[in-house]
Amino acid sequence: MIQRKRRRAEGIPLSAMGDIAFLLMIFYMATTLVTDQKPREVDSPRLDDAANMSSPYPLVIYVDREMAQQGKAYFFNQATPLDDLPAMVQERAALAPAAVRVYLTIERGLPYQHMNAVIQALREAGVKNLVITTRPEEGR
Repeated sequence: MIQRKRRRAEGIPLSAMGDIAFLLMIFYMATTLVTDQKPREVDSPRLDDAANMSSPYPLVIYVDREMAQQGKAYFFNQATPLDDLPAMVQERAALAPAAVRVYLTIERGLPYQHMNAVIQALREAGVKNLVITTRPEEGR
C-alpha cells in the first residue's frame, strides 16, 4: 500500500480571523458610550479648610460597669457625672484647633441603657464625630 505524504498548508488560515474581528467590533460598539455631554466643573472642598480637618488630640471617655451604675464617666483623669459631661466636653472642644473626635470606650457587656445615657450626653454637647470601642469585661 502506498502512503501519500500530507501536504503542508501554504499560508495562514484566515477564515477564523474574520469572525474574531466581527466579534471585537460588536463588543466595542456595545461597550462604548456615545454622548455629547461635556464634563462639568465641580467645586471640591479644600483640604486646608479648618472645618474639614479634625483635631490631632481626640477626647477619650471611658465607662465601665461600676461607673455606669453611679451615673459617671471617666473624662480627663477624673470621674465626671453624666449631667456635667456635656459642659466639660464643650469646654475641651473649644480649646481644640479643629473639629474634635471623641472616642468612647465602654466595657464589654455593659447594658445598653448606660451606653445610651453617655451617648445622649455627648449629643447634647454637640459631638458629631464619635468612635465607640469596647474593652473586655474585668475578670476574663
